[in-house]
Amino acid sequence: MNLPKWRLEVMAAGLAFVVAAIAAQEAGKDDKDRREVLVRREALMKSLGTSAPQKLNVAPTDGMFLKILAETIGAKRALEIGSSYGYSALWIGQGLERTGGHLWTVEIDASRARQCRENVKEAGLETTVTSIEDDAFKAVPKLDGPFDMVFLDGWKTDYKRYLDVVAPKIRVGGVIVADSTIEKAKDVADFLEAVNHSPNFDSVTLNTTATLRGMTISYKVK
Repeated sequence: MNLPKWRLEVMAAGLAFVVAAIAAQEAGKDDKDRREVLVRREALMKSLGTSAPQKLNVAPTDGMFLKILAETIGAKRALEIGSSYGYSALWIGQGLERTGGHLWTVEIDASRARQCRENVKEAGLETTVTSIEDDAFKAVPKLDGPFDMVFLDGWKTDYKRYLDVVAPKIRVGGVIVADSTIEKAKDVADFLEAVNHSPNFDSVTLNTTATLRGMTISYKVK
């Protein structure tokens, strides 16, 4: 059946209107879901940042620094060693959510790794953050590089060993961030000696907390 051109145009316009209406409805639903996720995430971050296990997590200001750093360098692939309950992973994950990146976070303790996965899911970051329950020295060699950003927050006395494992997997222009390098300076002395005197890294130690915990940022120059 041949329909007049004007009728076809009306039908097409009507179809376009329906499609647009459905799309607007779905977008509104997505926006609402997104807002709910953000509200839950904010509550979760506040809870984790003030709870008893916080001593095993980074300080909120350090978390914000990690988020800003991930966004600033446009990180697409990030690695964390020492997830604990996932607090720092949530901060880094939020930065990577904006860059379209992904975080792999490794935790050897089974109960903490499980809690990390639960917190990541609750925060709506399960597509951005992958939690790996394993020994970092076994897990990291299996991960493909290069990485744009690596955050070290595992056993402090193992920082130098972590560095030896991750350094080849970081791209030139990428960064390693090591936590608690002022507070635990004696425990990480060999790590600090390595990054501060390596021709491959430019390093600086700074503090973003009320207490002197400290973070060392090492930029890979070659």
